[in-house]
Amino acid sequence: MIDILVIGSPTIDSIDSKYFGPGGPVTYISKSLSQLGQKNINIVTSFGKDFLYESFIQNDNLMNFESSFTNKFDFVFNSENRKMEAISNNQKIYSEEIDLKNPPQLIYIAPVLDEFSIAETKKLMNKYKTSFFVGMPQGWIRKIIDKEIIFNFSDIEKFPYFDILFFSDEEISNCNISVKKLRKLSKVLVITKGKKGATIYMNEKTLDIQPVKVKSVNTVGAGDIFSTVFSFELYSSGNLFLSGELANEIAAKSTQYIGLESINSNVFNKALRKK
Repeated sequence: MIDILVIGSPTIDSIDSKYFGPGGPVTYISKSLSQLGQKNINIVTSFGKDFLYESFIQNDNLMNFESSFTNKFDFVFNSENRKMEAISNNQKIYSEEIDLKNPPQLIYIAPVLDEFSIAETKKLMNKYKTSFFVGMPQGWIRKIIDKEIIFNFSDIEKFPYFDILFFSDEEISNCNISVKKLRKLSKVLVITKGKKGATIYMNEKTLDIQPVKVKSVNTVGAGDIFSTVFSFELYSSGNLFLSGELANEIAAKSTQYIGLESINSNVFNKALRKK
């Protein structure tokens, strides 16, 4: 069993202003790790009384820096495109407040709206120098303008160096940022591309993971599931291709369900049995 730390805040999600359910990377990560058989999961987060603790699979190792209300996200879909709107209420999380009995072997940094900053991440990396750091840093590139979220890579030069770093094609396609620049930020860079699969960069290698065709119901959270499965499997096995294939299959099949229902034993176990 691996000692794992997940940092980030959940969200309350809507689609076209209609309630969808609890969300946020920290929620999808922790529940996905549980489906992968992990139990030693520490969660450091911030949310209000409007978010149910039961949305997390494990509550024993959860440290909540309580906010007056939870961040709210509204996904607006137009054909295959989507935009996001948000109401932010971040309580900041500070690295000195994280005191664990055992140094975590695997750490997921997954801020939703900069509640755990670049500077605090660097402090944590200095504190846990032997840990394996996974970056899902969407909270560092999201900026809210009149409620609408835009992607902004202006702080990219400040990013720390990760073992694995994830971005989506959606995030980088409309920004003046090159893959070449992103590759300098981590040992392994993964660009997820939705129904087009994913591209993985490591050293001089470039690996394209082909898509798995399914009849999709909803894609919210699929990127977080892919990132969780891929990084955990790569950390455990060191096999780049098999990690990508497994993550891609689980993430694709998760889109046949809605919200956190996508993280179920049927989706995970069938794929894991093929390993």
